[in-house]
Amino acid sequence: MIGKRGAGIALSSLTLLAAGIGWAPTAQAHTALDCTGRESITYGPGLRLSSEASTVTVDGTYRCADASGRTVTATYHTEGSTAGTCLLLAWNRSEETLRYADGGKTVIAYHSGPSVRALGLNTARLEGVVVAGRGKGSVAEKVIQTVPGSLPTDCVLADGIRHTTAFTHLTIHLWPITLP
Repeated sequence: MIGKRGAGIALSSLTLLAAGIGWAPTAQAHTALDCTGRESITYGPGLRLSSEASTVTVDGTYRCADASGRTVTATYHTEGSTAGTCLLLAWNRSEETLRYADGGKTVIAYHSGPSVRALGLNTARLEGVVVAGRGKGSVAEKVIQTVPGSLPTDCVLADGIRHTTAFTHLTIHLWPITLP
């Protein structure tokens, strides 16, 4: 059996070990900027059953928080293209510009984006890099979940699906930048 003294030493050792593992120099500290929002998406030409390229224009608003809990709102605009159908978006190339309420700016270039459709919701995951502004060089991940805003028959009509709304979550992995 371990006595009270042995238990105290073991507990102290575990505390020191845990503190040592969790410690990282400030210069190497990794933080993330997490943003949630809602966006309005326009396709031109509209998405149909065939997988022809379509331009994508997005406008939305994020509420962002850094690791310290500081928050800021941001409006954003995205221009890009996708080859997709009403059922599945095949690829995405786009550039998103965030304008923060505090006057800062971030520009993200997205270069990939698989998507899946289940239960009427289309969920896309985009990966990109911050190419200008706050967090330049950081990696960005965005998950977009579109809300069914049209009838399934719109897919086969002449114009296809031209507009939808979505809920979105953006994570920018910053090294080591926080909100002012």
